[in-house]
Amino acid sequence: MKKRYIFAVLAVLITIVFFCSLFFGSDKSDEISSKSNMPRIGQYLWTYNMNKREWHEYSQKTDELETKEDIILQLGYPEGNGGYTVYHLTTENAQVKKDDFWLGEGSQEFIIDKNLYSYFPKVFEIYQVSFNGANFGSRMLTIDEIQKLFKDYTIIKVSDLKKGDVTLNFSKKNNKYMVINDLGEMFYKYYIIPNDSKKMQIEDYSNQFKVLAPVDITLQRIEGCSKTFPCYNIHIK
Repeated sequence: MKKRYIFAVLAVLITIVFFCSLFFGSDKSDEISSKSNMPRIGQYLWTYNMNKREWHEYSQKTDELETKEDIILQLGYPEGNGGYTVYHLTTENAQVKKDDFWLGEGSQEFIIDKNLYSYFPKVFEIYQVSFNGANFGSRMLTIDEIQKLFKDYTIIKVSDLKKGDVTLNFSKKNNKYMVINDLGEMFYKYYIIPNDSKKMQIEDYSNQFKVLAPVDITLQRIEGCSKTFPCYNIHIK
């Protein structure tokens, strides 16, 4: 009887260890996969064709590093006190300067309709990367322009948050939101924090979130609330 009991306990322990290994092994592989998809220093990321005036993701199979038509942006080391995202220009065209192109702190770039855009996570702003024939630059998008790019999202403006609490009705169909800073640098290093993490999830960018159930959300800095950097509240009811 005792032997059967011991064997049963051992069998249960082995089963638990097996499933734990599967669970944590899966989490670890997902983490490694996620990190492998992150841009690396020195990686060629974006290609701009000057004739077509179009952007696309860099392809090792089709894009040439030495060409007069295409300009390839290569990720460099962050520069400046704030760790600005820096791109090196790869081109043989003498008209285009090879000066490094700086974007916002820890910026995240993406392409929509063959245009290159940049999200600045520290200030909740979105820019379009532009080229004037000789130099690259960036232009902050308006609320209307952002809404056209992200049609599935309801935009919450920082200017409205500063007026007081924002209350919105919960909807399973229209449950995606994004906070946009329409005031400039007056809104810096804020984070979106729900009172129940199971009811809300952050989307592709830190200013985008999806609501799964009615939830109260606070925007605050890591240091918490203060007179200089007050907290802001969003209520999804």
